[in-house]
Amino acid sequence: MSNKPKQKWLALGLLLAILIILGIAVLIPWYNALNDKFEQVDEQVYRIQRYQRVIAGRDNVLREVGKGRDELNALGYFYNQSTYSLAAADLQKRIKGIAERSGGDVSSTQVLPHKEEDELTLISVKVRMVGDMETLRSLLYEIQAEKPLMTIEDMSIIPQRGKRNKKTRKVEDTGKVTLSMKISGYMRKI
Repeated sequence: MSNKPKQKWLALGLLLAILIILGIAVLIPWYNALNDKFEQVDEQVYRIQRYQRVIAGRDNVLREVGKGRDELNALGYFYNQSTYSLAAADLQKRIKGIAERSGGDVSSTQVLPHKEEDELTLISVKVRMVGDMETLRSLLYEIQAEKPLMTIEDMSIIPQRGKRNKKTRKVEDTGKVTLSMKISGYMRKI
């Protein structure tokens, strides 16, 4: 009889140890997984709060962007027509006016296809004109000072053939050059 109670207590102790070991083997991973899920929830809550702050500041950012655009437009660097064709016509008209004020004679202008670049549209006109070197200097100065901004992308200067003097039979320099160039400007996309 004395052995049976000891065996009972030993069996009960072993059962209790097995239950504790199984409990630890199940509860610790479950507890760790639960903590991981709580951390993920906390991280998602933090992200949501951060996004809410960003969204709340959206109006201020949009207002500042609009203000920046207005300031940039006020500088007059871009053509502000509603279509590419109107902007190209305006660029063509400005170039002709500059050439005439510089003393040049425009022989042809050609509007080139526009190119989309990010938020801008590049408009270009190819111009051919005749003038002297003073005309060229004046033309380049006016293009540099003009608003909306214009850039010269390609330019070639070819001296005109002189006329032969009937008396001396020598070719006399006329001082004239033929100037071909591609002038470009930008307009903002609407």
